[in-house]
Formats: sequence, C-alpha cells, structure tokens
Amino acid sequence: MKQLLRRLASAAFLMLFALCARPVFAQTALPARTAADVQQSFHLLETTAYRALEAQQVVDAARAALVEYARKHGATITVPALHDTGDETRTTTALDDAIVNAAAAAHGDATEYAYAAIDGMAATFDDRYTQFLTPDEYRQFNDALDPERISGIGVLVEQDADTSYIRVSYVLPNAPAERAGLHEGDLLISVDGTSTKGLTIDGASRLLRGRAGSVVNLQVAPSLHVTPRAVPITRSEVQPPTVVFKMLPNQIGYVYVLVFGRTTPDEFNLALQRLREQGARALVLDLRNDTGGYVNSALDISSHFVGNQAILTVEERGDHATTIDSDNEGQIDLPTTVLVNGFTASASEITAGALQDDGAATLVGTRTFGKGVMQTLTELADGAAIKITTAHYLTPRQRDINLRGIDPDVSIDENHDARFGELDHDAQLRAAVAFLQKKIAVAPR
Repeated sequence: MKQLLRRLASAAFLMLFALCARPVFAQTALPARTAADVQQSFHLLETTAYRALEAQQVVDAARAALVEYARKHGATITVPALHDTGDETRTTTALDDAIVNAAAAAHGDATEYAYAAIDGMAATFDDRYTQFLTPDEYRQFNDALDPERISGIGVLVEQDADTSYIRVSYVLPNAPAERAGLHEGDLLISVDGTSTKGLTIDGASRLLRGRAGSVVNLQVAPSLHVTPRAVPITRSEVQPPTVVFKMLPNQIGYVYVLVFGRTTPDEFNLALQRLREQGARALVLDLRNDTGGYVNSALDISSHFVGNQAILTVEERGDHATTIDSDNEGQIDLPTTVLVNGFTASASEITAGALQDDGAATLVGTRTFGKGVMQTLTELADGAAIKITTAHYLTPRQRDINLRGIDPDVSIDENHDARFGELDHDAQLRAAVAFLQKKIAVAPR
C-alpha cells in the first residue's frame, strides 16, 4: 500500500509539473491598450484607406488571420464566423472576444493574436504599403528615417582602397571632428594607439565611438607621404546625417539627400548655406537610392526650388483633390540637376517630379521607382503603428507616376561599381556635372 501511495504521489507530482511547465495565456479580455489598437486600426482602415473595402471583408480577414497564425504555431483552432454589425464598437468588441478565445484555444498570447488580426486586416487591402507594425518594427522604421543620436566625433568613414587605412569620407557640420580640423580624405592612421590598417568600417566605428565627454586620440594625415599629426577629440552626442554635401570642381555644389526625415529640411538648409558661402555656381541634388520618407520634408525642400508654383496634387478618398503650392519665393536660383534612379521613390519622386515639371531642374540618370501613393502613419496605444495608403498624388502637370516612374531628361546608366558622389567613379554624376558646366560657362558671374 505504501509503495502504491508513493507511486501515485510521484505520478501526481509529475502531472502537476507537466501542467505547470506548459505556459498558460488564458485571458478573459484583451489588455486595454491592445483592444484600443484593434479598434483604432479597424476604424482607420474603414474610414481613411484610399481604396475602400466593406467592413465584412475586413473582419473576415481578421478571422482568417487568427486561424493561420495558430496553424503557423502548431495549433489547429476554429474561429466562429464574425459579422459586421454596422456598429463599429459592437463589431470590434466581438473581434476582441474572438482574439482572446483564439489565443486561449491555441495556448498563445492574446496580444500576439491581436497583432496577427490587425496584420490580416491591413493585408486584405492588397496594398504592399498598407502595413501593421509591431512596436519593435515601428522602432526600426523610425530609426531608418530619424536615426538616434550617437556619441562620437561626427565623421563617416570608409576603407581607403589604395592604403587599406580608414579614410574620412564625410565630416558632419559643427561636430567635434570639424572643430578639430578633420577634413574629407584624411587618413586615420591610428585610433587610441590602434592602427586602422586593414580595419573594417564597423571596427573603426567602435573605436571612434564612446562616452560623451571622453577623449579619443587620433593620428591623422592627408596621405602616407605626410607625417601624421596627433589630434585629440572630445566625443559628444551627434545626429547621424540624412544629408551630406561637398563642393565639386568648378564651384558645383553637391547635396545628397539620403532619406526625407524630420531633420532633413534643416540639414538641407545648412548644406545650402555652406555651399553658397563657398561660392557655389550650380547644384547637383542627388536623390538616387532615396526611397522616400516624410512628405512634408519633401515639400519643404521642393519649395526652395519652386517659387509660388504647384508642387503636387493630392487625391484622397472620395475624389477629393487638393493642389499644394510652394510656400516661399524659391530661394535657389542656381542651375540644378537632379540625379535619379530606380530606387528614387515616394517622397523623393515628389521632389524630382516637381522640379522637372516646374522647370527648376534637369533630371539625370534612369527612370524612378514609380510610387505615386502616400501613406498616413499612426502610432497606436501600445507603441505599435499602422501605415495606410490614404492618397494618390500627381505631379504639377497632373502626371500619374504610380507604377510608371519618372523618365529623366538625360538618360545615363549607372556604371559598374559606382561610388556615388565621387566623380572618378560615378558616371551619372559626371554627366550631371558636364551638363551644369555648359550652363555656368555661359552664365554671367
């Protein structure tokens, strides 16, 4: 009898352990912020999406997404049919209940199932730009447009092909490196006693970065034929650039807009000011590989070139159209070329299209990507976000570039192993500069 009791006790212990070891996510209701995500996403998709869908299609998509999410995680569940009641609150409350029940049946987390449902609702619009972003995805999205400040000296670096040392490719305006007298092209022979010969860019960046207020000691030389000089630099917080600029031969300014972030207009203004101070007689605006960003930033930069003229026409849901004009006098009166390619998209196409249509610049390169739609990005209650295509836009001459792109005025293919911004390694830039040289050759000084 004692042995039987011991066996039963052991079996009970094992059963209890097994039950406790399995994660249990059973919930009776969605967390308040998650429920708010579901309600707001449903509302925005139903009321603002450029291409309208019936509410029943949207809830059907959410239901299918719950079943599919469970299947991908090894569970087979049944989700009862959901019905659009005509009352948004009642419909989303029923969807919340379905999410909770699906998560419980699959032994999953209700918030993750809510995200799957929202993702399914967004996907049913069959538009690759309408997307749900989890909190982590939203942070990554923001970092791409508006990089977080880092502690360093304020340079971009690359490995010098001829010497294998690390070379300064760009010095950020007003950053510690500029104040210390570093220039583009300088070789960083060593960083805190460590030679940079053969060092990767990541390896060099790790050496250059450090706590704000700390000092990094560099050995710097314009070439290996010059004795390096010691340059101590105190690190500080710096903002990674979205605009880089420099002066090319014959007083041609070069401005490369990497992305249209929130700080881009201010960075562009500073670039323009510096180039004017250096006597720029013409300008190359490089939008190659610029996949877009904030429309307001594109409008701001376009306004510098276009005085009191249309920049674009925005068509919203319900055939509502608005033409947006430049809000300044067009301060840039320099001959300008704009470099474009197949990765020039969205906000950068707004700028390229406006400058071409309004006669403010000549486009050089290859056909652009062809994204003539605009998205509205909304942050949700728990740090997630939803991005919805809410408008279609036309260029000032009412051209629809969506899925078509913009053809340049001067077509030239990118050369093999091109290094953007370097005249000797950038055929498209050479073509843009050659065009401008003809312009300024006949222009009065």
